[in-house]
Amino acid sequence: MARELHDMVANHLSAIAIHSTAALSLDDAKATRDALAVIRENSVAGLAEMRRLIGILRDRSGDREPAASPTLAGLGALVGTARAGGLDVTLDAGHGEVPAPVELAAYRIVQESLTNALKHAVEGSVRVVLRQRDGLLDIRVTSPYRPGDAPRAPGSGAGLTGMRERAALLGGTFEAGPRDGVWSVRAALPLTEGDSA
Repeated sequence: MARELHDMVANHLSAIAIHSTAALSLDDAKATRDALAVIRENSVAGLAEMRRLIGILRDRSGDREPAASPTLAGLGALVGTARAGGLDVTLDAGHGEVPAPVELAAYRIVQESLTNALKHAVEGSVRVVLRQRDGLLDIRVTSPYRPGDAPRAPGSGAGLTGMRERAALLGGTFEAGPRDGVWSVRAALPLTEGDSA
């Protein structure tokens, strides 16, 4: 539940913090309006996700449908939101059918990676690549990186831990770190593990 809270709500709040800072510093009415639109979108989405989580916590029957969980089909919208936040993002998603637990973990790993890029990346291109190979869903997210830069929004530091835990729960691997001026996130999730997870 802590991973879900972090991944769903904290990401929206980070986007709100970044865009509100930008809106306060802009002298351009259109740019300010655009920033406020992103703030509103993230606050409405964050509230909806928070209500869903509260509903799951209150439901004692265990009959809650996980259908409300995001799917890989939603990556385009996720990338669109990151672009609206100022990231130059490309998405290359070449994958077939994926078991629901793997799909949720992959979506959340990409979501957290984009949120981290929004908070930490320097100017340049962010690339999201998903490939299915050898019984794995391979996820790679790269973003420009400069050591020592202060983040544009505060964070709890739980994002990398949450991504690592999601991969481990499915019997997958996860690694993240800087390499040659790029921050790289890579996860490999076994497609068979998702069936029994």
